[in-house]
Amino acid sequence: MSGMFDAKPDKAARKQALTQKEEKARKKRKTLTIIICVVFVLILAVSIVLNSDFIRQTLPVVTIDGRDFTTAEFEFFFNTVFQDIAAQFQGMMAMPDPSRSLSSQIFNEETGETWADFIMGMAFERMAGTLSLYNAALDYGFTLSQDDYDLIDNQILMIEFEATMHGFPNINSYLQRLFGFSINERIYREMLEFILTAESFNSYMLDSFSFTQAQLDEYYAENADDLDIFTFRTLTISPEIPFTDETESDEEEAVEQALADAHQRADEIASAITDEESFLIAAEEYNAFFADPAFTLSESRGEFIDADIAEWFLDSERQAGDTTVLHTDHGGVIYLFISRNAGNYRTVSMNQILISRETIDPALFDFGVDDPEYIEAVELANEEASNRAMEVYALFTAGETTVDALIELMLEHSDDTTPEGFYENIAMSQYHGATFSAMRVVSEIEEWLFDEARVVGDFALIPTDAFGYHLIVFSGFGEYLSNLIADDRLRTSAHTEWNEVLVVGEPQRHGAFILVTT
Repeated sequence: MSGMFDAKPDKAARKQALTQKEEKARKKRKTLTIIICVVFVLILAVSIVLNSDFIRQTLPVVTIDGRDFTTAEFEFFFNTVFQDIAAQFQGMMAMPDPSRSLSSQIFNEETGETWADFIMGMAFERMAGTLSLYNAALDYGFTLSQDDYDLIDNQILMIEFEATMHGFPNINSYLQRLFGFSINERIYREMLEFILTAESFNSYMLDSFSFTQAQLDEYYAENADDLDIFTFRTLTISPEIPFTDETESDEEEAVEQALADAHQRADEIASAITDEESFLIAAEEYNAFFADPAFTLSESRGEFIDADIAEWFLDSERQAGDTTVLHTDHGGVIYLFISRNAGNYRTVSMNQILISRETIDPALFDFGVDDPEYIEAVELANEEASNRAMEVYALFTAGETTVDALIELMLEHSDDTTPEGFYENIAMSQYHGATFSAMRVVSEIEEWLFDEARVVGDFALIPTDAFGYHLIVFSGFGEYLSNLIADDRLRTSAHTEWNEVLVVGEPQRHGAFILVTT
């Protein structure tokens, strides 16, 4: 019986079907391979394009107050902040490993914040602050001066010089080493101009505030307790804690008794002090270390005096020679009041020629400062400086002993690079740090400048331990120090208030922020 169930498939037909099936599979694999290759090429192309200098220098990655910042510009701020942190805190805190990604290194163990996060946040703050000042400058119509542009040009020249010194082929390669691999000279110059505009305008506004004499007087009078300078002596009587093998409670009792004894001894010593001379005698008797009067002398603005003793200093009846004792956990501190001084005197100005003394490094000698060769070298340096100073002094006194004559000699003979060797608003050393506007000089010069007999036109050749020889002409009197102090405080306050109203926007990151290398 014949039928369909009996028929055997034709061999040719079976072979053809198998061939068609394999062909379809081969085409499918080929199509998949082509798709994978196309996707890979597209990813590679996008990566190359996105990481090209052109894209990194033009595509915005962050926007602040409508201002777009490119990857190259952000990296400039990022690396600048990192360099500043490294310079400021070198040796004070553990810095990240430069060979590893900053995003893989933890800055704050408690929060998990990485070094990349920390520096990025600081960079955003600096960018926003700079932009707020820059926008304010534009609104005000402020522009950089030619001197400012010259400063930028000089900075570029310095970078070019450093690039050559460090063996870089050009300035761009050196800039990329410093500020990220997308930066170039054009962007660096733009960033310098951006930052300098903001900083210069900020300084311009700080200088723009003015105050009447009545305002200055009122401010100083209201804050005299904080601004006046107090001169005093201190001597700490420390507890003599005995060594003991007793129990812990016995040891604590011994410490308490030693502290009580120190307090009592301080009270007894203070009761016998009637003036500065008796204080110095008592200090030396307590410890020969205090034989040098400088070790017990202190000067401080009222605002920095310890709160536990401030009320005693501020007593309106306080007089020179008054004493008191402060009982502390470290012993009994004896205070001797000497004076309270307001800045009610005029600062002074001077012009100088500096004949510096060669500095001899004792580390270069086998026995340091005690080495006979070192001592001989120092004496020779002193002699050479002295001879030069006497020659300049002879030239000066041979003609008109005026400021103009001194300035003419400066070009050839002075080691001082200050323009015309001119210094103004010089204050007594006791006010050092009391104001940004006032400056101080070394004690040898200060003593001569503030001599009550000093008049404009006086001159002198003054040797100093720190520098060498100074040929000085007394140029005149300046502002009252109290005015400078009050002006600084009022000016800083007014500038802070002005700065606080400037709009500082939040940074908005774009998708291209993934380009930033951290």
